[in-house]
Amino acid sequence: MSDERKDRQLSQSELITTLAHYYRAESQRSLAWRERLDRTTNWAVGATAAFLGFGFSHPEFPHPFFLFGLAVLYTLLLIEARRFRFYDAYEYRVRLMHQNLIYHAVAHGTLRDDPDFDSGGVYWRAELASDLRYPQYKMSIAYAIGRRIAANYIYLFIILLSGWLMKIKLHPRPVHSWDDYLKQATVGNLAGWFTFAFMFAFLAHLIVLLLISHKKRGGRDVLHPFREPEPD
Repeated sequence: MSDERKDRQLSQSELITTLAHYYRAESQRSLAWRERLDRTTNWAVGATAAFLGFGFSHPEFPHPFFLFGLAVLYTLLLIEARRFRFYDAYEYRVRLMHQNLIYHAVAHGTLRDDPDFDSGGVYWRAELASDLRYPQYKMSIAYAIGRRIAANYIYLFIILLSGWLMKIKLHPRPVHSWDDYLKQATVGNLAGWFTFAFMFAFLAHLIVLLLISHKKRGGRDVLHPFREPEPD
């Protein structure tokens, strides 16, 4: 008897059943990562509200308290960016099946490979199989951070930075001149201008990440252009 293993070709019904079960599982996994993203965003919103509340309800707290708030918020941003990369990797497979398997099933009632996938002559099932065997992220960490900043965190950072500026103006006593404002912004032996320079640099780096996130990703943004169903 030969020791060679022979692969049995799946019938069309078996292939459809396999893809249907896989599609359901992949959709569920994509949804789970989507929920994790929302959970991290909720933590970030809650943390921002907490730092604002504590910062203004306790005049004895020094204004660098808001620097700690920025650090906490940035940590949550990094966690969310990592989760976003996982979500995008799994969502990529779901979109792949949406725009090829489901599209052809609904539009034509057929199951077929599309040689025009991604405008590169790659069959979508071959692409899906390759991604299953060799999983990879579809975006860089800088791109993911920029996307999450654009989605939610830019507003939270601006609110926290505005709160920091207001904290300097009001506590420990209200100031009415620029010299007093600059003096009240000091941190230990560091002059007040250092505090404002840090805020400006932090905001500038957020803008740079936002610009990075608006760059095209070479076909990963749109897997397959929409086409009207072909006439019978």
